[in-house]
Formats: sequence, structure tokens, C-alpha cells
Amino acid sequence: MGRKPYYKNIKTGNYGHLEVDTVSITESQPNAYLSLKLFEAVGGMVEQSSAKERVLGVDLVEVSPEEVQKALLDF
Repeated sequence: MGRKPYYKNIKTGNYGHLEVDTVSITESQPNAYLSLKLFEAVGGMVEQSSAKERVLGVDLVEVSPEEVQKALLDF
């Protein structure tokens, strides 16, 4: 199993993983809420926090791990 994709919520600017193994974000269900488990910066590293947010699939964009590090660690 590969790594889970990283996502950015374009409305809040938060980054995280979806709390499901596989997700198909399609235009047929644009109003389906998903659970995004958020990342946080801790001691110079990016880790998953216990915080979650509900997000619409249309508000998510897949991003690279490097983008998450740059945003959260101010590289």
C-alpha cells in the first residue's frame, strides 16, 4: 500500500489526509462531506494532529508532501 495522498482544503487553507482508504472525488457527488485529518507542525516536523474537519470534495486539491512542509514549517 502506498502513502495516502495529501490534500489542501482551499476554503480553510488546512492540510491533511482523508480518513478513508480510497476516495473518488467526482462531480456526481459534489456535496458529499469528507473527513480531513489535519497536519500540524511539531518540533520542526509535520505530524498528524487529532483535529479533523468536514470538507466538501470540491474544496479539496491534492498537494505534494513538499508543499505541506513548506506551508507548515515556513521553508
